[in-house]
Amino acid sequence: MRGLLNRLLGDQSDREVGRLQPVVEEISALEPEYQQLTDDQLRERVAEWRAQVQEAIAGLEGEERKRVLHEELDALLPHVFAAVREASRRTIGQRHFDVQLIGGAVLHRGKIAEMKTGEGK
Repeated sequence: MRGLLNRLLGDQSDREVGRLQPVVEEISALEPEYQQLTDDQLRERVAEWRAQVQEAIAGLEGEERKRVLHEELDALLPHVFAAVREASRRTIGQRHFDVQLIGGAVLHRGKIAEMKTGEGK
């Protein structure tokens, strides 16, 4: 019975990948924007993100600080991943695959990611 339910609804991993697919689509949609930026402009974006996060958590403590930090990082994730994807393409000539972005997003959420391609993280 459980096997039938897994085939119909997907297992927990399938559902998690499904929840992250919109994030990957957003990252891919941002790709042309980040390809247009110069290296200096990419560096400026990173500095802006750092300042944005620091400003958001300034003066906060404890659980409130954690909550706000988590919200800020979640909101920036697509932009940061798009910038990293572009930086990788420029520096080593390799572009992250969508499945690697999903793995990174899983790690960002504090979970363990097992890549069925043999890449254990």
